Amino acid sequence: MSRDDDQTWAELIDSFHAAPSDGDQPWPAAEEIGPDDPLDEPRPEDFRDASVTLGPLTPRGAGTGSDATDAAPAIPPGIDDAAAEEAANHFVPPPPAPIPRGDRVQRLAWAAVITPPIALIIVAIMSWRPSDEIVFLAVVAFITGFVTLVARMRGHHPNDPDDGAVI
Repeated sequence: MSRDDDQTWAELIDSFHAAPSDGDQPWPAAEEIGPDDPLDEPRPEDFRDASVTLGPLTPRGAGTGSDATDAAPAIPPGIDDAAAEEAANHFVPPPPAPIPRGDRVQRLAWAAVITPPIALIIVAIMSWRPSDEIVFLAVVAFITGFVTLVARMRGHHPNDPDDGAVI
């Protein structure tokens, strides 16, 4: 670095740490908010006023035009504000899809991937010495099951609407 670069860098650092002078503002005067100025943002207590009503609440896609005005409110009348707020903000997810059973080949492949390692771990814990043929069969079963599962994986279909997280 040259001397001018060092001096410029030192001036930048000094100006960063220096306090602004009395008349100097680091932001526009229009953005200046005093301690007594009200904020334009709504507060939760602003919505507790009884004169503010939202009208009837309708589920999404319940209808348009005159159908939407005839719909019943989603929150029943006569419950307190806390319960109404809880009911409005509570999300109940849909039930999950059932786990697919798979066909016989897929179930055998999963058994070949899961069973041999568990069996070999149990044999090692018990300090047994299995024959070389059994170890060989366990390794072959594992590799065969793994290759079968990978080969039968579903690929991406061009007409599949679910593209995942596409950015």
